[in-house]
Amino acid sequence: MKGKSIQIICIIFLLVLGATVTQSGAAVLTVGINGGENYSFIQDAVNNAQNGDTIVVSPGIYIENINVNKEIAIISKTDVSGDMTNRTYVIGAVPANDVFSIKSNNVRITGFHILGGPSGIDAYQEVGLYLEGVQNCSLSNNTLMLNDVGIDLNNSHRNLLDNNQICLGSTGIVLSRSNENKLSNNLVETNDEGILLDNSTNNTLMNNTAESNDVGVLLDASITNMLGYNSISRNSYGVIIENMAGSNILTNNSLYMNGLGMHLKGSTGNMISLNKFFNLVDAVDEGTNSWNSSSAGNKWKNYNGTDADGNGIGDTPYVVNQTTGSIDYMPLANNVSSGK
Repeated sequence: MKGKSIQIICIIFLLVLGATVTQSGAAVLTVGINGGENYSFIQDAVNNAQNGDTIVVSPGIYIENINVNKEIAIISKTDVSGDMTNRTYVIGAVPANDVFSIKSNNVRITGFHILGGPSGIDAYQEVGLYLEGVQNCSLSNNTLMLNDVGIDLNNSHRNLLDNNQICLGSTGIVLSRSNENKLSNNLVETNDEGILLDNSTNNTLMNNTAESNDVGVLLDASITNMLGYNSISRNSYGVIIENMAGSNILTNNSLYMNGLGMHLKGSTGNMISLNKFFNLVDAVDEGTNSWNSSSAGNKWKNYNGTDADGNGIGDTPYVVNQTTGSIDYMPLANNVSSGK
């Protein structure tokens, strides 16, 4: 019995030692253009990195296309909000190729200014940050400009996109066949499409801003997604839900000064409540969707109903489409906040 106990203790010791060696083996590799760092190119650092390593990139302009196939972190030494001479720029050397192509799980990219330059060949030809078949990656605090697509997730799940700014491209953020991702605090502006979900499910979009795009947010054949507390303004179309996109929840969003606030076509079963509509045309619903929860509906620009009992709910319904039965039975009276 004593020998068995000693054997168990030895096994535990070896496991702990192995974990310690693995953790201590993680390295920090440095990249810079002025000398003094380990590498002059980000790709060289990636090629020589091991899983778990961190690559720290000093400010400067790096003209290269980077393939990431290891579980590593690539971080800028300075924040994107720094002055223009103290930023870390990555510009695609081959305009038709993705600037960052990520094909490994658990990758972190943060703090970069990423520029591609639209190729003019295909609207989805070149991507600033492209994730394919990966999960648990984190993309944060990046600025992406002049890419055909800013950030593209293809068949990628449980990733975090937080506090990125994407502008002057074809599409800001694309999720294609990608599930359970979280998009928060991102700004997409002056693109053809701000955020596109294509055949994607169970994603959460919270506190994002889609402004001055042709389409702010597009849900195409995507189901059971949650959109909450997003600001969608000054787009030609604020939100489009189409091609049997159903069971999505849209709540506490602000749709302001869009040409058409929300357009649902070929889609049913979506829940839309506690949103604030103030647009040229607030909503068009060609399907059968729910425009109120059990307790409250939405605030509408042109709702003129009374609130005789002062409970914050209008006394008469707001009709979105009488023919399809799309009716907000509990519209918020115009003196009541919708939560934004």
